[in-house]
Amino acid sequence: MLKSLDAALRDGDAIHAVIKSSAINNDGSAKIGFTAPSVQGQVDVITTALERAGIDPQTIGFVEAHGTGTILGDPIEVAGLTQAYRQFTPEKNYCALGSLKTNIGHLDAGAGVAGVIKAALALKHRQIPATLNFEKPNPQIDFANSPFFVNRELRDWAKPANHPRRAAVNSLGLGGTNAHIILEEAPEQQPSSDSRDYQLLLLSTKSDSGAPAQQAAANLADHLEAHPKINLADAAYTLQT
Repeated sequence: MLKSLDAALRDGDAIHAVIKSSAINNDGSAKIGFTAPSVQGQVDVITTALERAGIDPQTIGFVEAHGTGTILGDPIEVAGLTQAYRQFTPEKNYCALGSLKTNIGHLDAGAGVAGVIKAALALKHRQIPATLNFEKPNPQIDFANSPFFVNRELRDWAKPANHPRRAAVNSLGLGGTNAHIILEEAPEQQPSSDSRDYQLLLLSTKSDSGAPAQQAAANLADHLEAHPKINLADAAYTLQT
């Protein structure tokens, strides 16, 4: 699941996204309540992640927010994000904001990692998913003077001129835990060479003959026929290793 970028590039792995940095903290006594975070705790964790990434926050085009959907939680989260980003940039409304909860519901303790998966897939497919059922913002959130806007529909993620596409994930937990992760799209990888004209395709079954082996061969043939763009040398290497 996780691997250093140098090793992944060396091994020719499929890379969905690159983690530039992460940070985690706890609000401690500053939190409003057991289930409600503090603005300052979020400012601190977001700022730390941005500084560790060593990037200009204006290069982040999408933030996957925790998105509590509550009158209290959402203004706190956007205030924390805004205060943190304002330390680096005065720009307004350049960064899309969304939350996976509008797409698949609340995943409790799995919400943060699901947000990371969503952000990684957004980078991979170069599209920013829609935040569903959004009609108007909470009046306590000053989006007009923030770096953010709520992304209401699926949009293509245009390639920036001078940097890779980047996203951030903001996640909050019960008890005052805050986490922030900065992601970047995977670097372009060189395609495999054509290699030799013939490839050895290895199959693994419970027996070396009979129905299991025949079925495995048929499954492989069907798959290669259905996906003619598969590099046969890559398939042979994968089957062998």
